[in-house]
Amino acid sequence: MYILPSVLTIIPLQSAKIEAPYISTEILSVIESVKQIGKKSLIFYSRRGNARAWICADCGHYEKCPHCDIAFAYHTTPNKCLICHQCSQVAPFPIVCPECSGSRINPVWVGIQQIEDNLIKHLTNDMVILRIDSDTGKKATVLYDKINTSDIIITTQIGNSIVHPGIWAVIWLSFELNMSIPSYHIEEDIYNEISYYKKQGLPLYIQTYTPDHPLLREIIEGNTKSFLSYLSRERIDFRYPPFAELVTIRVHDEQQKKVEDIMRKLINKIGLLKKSSTFFAFDTDIRERCGGEWQQKIILKDRDLSYILTNLEVEIVRNRSVTLEWS
Repeated sequence: MYILPSVLTIIPLQSAKIEAPYISTEILSVIESVKQIGKKSLIFYSRRGNARAWICADCGHYEKCPHCDIAFAYHTTPNKCLICHQCSQVAPFPIVCPECSGSRINPVWVGIQQIEDNLIKHLTNDMVILRIDSDTGKKATVLYDKINTSDIIITTQIGNSIVHPGIWAVIWLSFELNMSIPSYHIEEDIYNEISYYKKQGLPLYIQTYTPDHPLLREIIEGNTKSFLSYLSRERIDFRYPPFAELVTIRVHDEQQKKVEDIMRKLINKIGLLKKSSTFFAFDTDIRERCGGEWQQKIILKDRDLSYILTNLEVEIVRNRSVTLEWS
């Protein structure tokens, strides 16, 4: 009987033998070995369905917004470009990687459903796979029962630890894809999640194009004080909580023209109120439709934003088409 070691293993994707996108021979071997001892494998893959992301396959580089330190998302309409989903900054899609000048910088369209299909193709027929994402969301009690009868649990839920005594190996298929989630606290979520499973003494496997990434170094060393210093430097540089306030004002309505009118009034008023130190970004040509409503947003960052929000009380509090997120 093969018993897996209780260590953190980094798998460099440049040199790994790949059977299918993000599925290496080593990962398949781990899953089969876990099955042999009657246990379960937990796999994290952060992309639901067909995701919009891009990564350089030569060096693992992905472009970040210079204002937000958040990964750009890949868009094809109205033109092929990169867009920050926080401040709406637009950048051209690079012809070659700006980091290593490599040419393998194709968009990543592999979603969790394709990962599940490829695992089924490359594993023995008696493997039972449970996929957990927003498309298959279930109550906790139902999920626990499903996990009981599964050999592999694959999920998009980065930052939400899944607990079950049968889990014997935890796998992150792509460190870079996890890092490309458009959230300023994604590094904290990843660090806390991996640290949680390390404390359980479980074998951990992280596939990556950047084995020397500073966050991975912090994770391997497990020095929480060093990680907090690393995190603090980034948040100070990009003015994120707790060193500054971050406000997102979302405008939403079934009528697109109403959204545009409210946005215009808010933008004009904030433009008059803001200080020179205030980071101020907003959607212009970018419009999203969700739940039957058109949506646009405004982003504000500064040490103190109360002076702006106080003056926007009428526009925000008394308008059902405007919601506020303040952190």
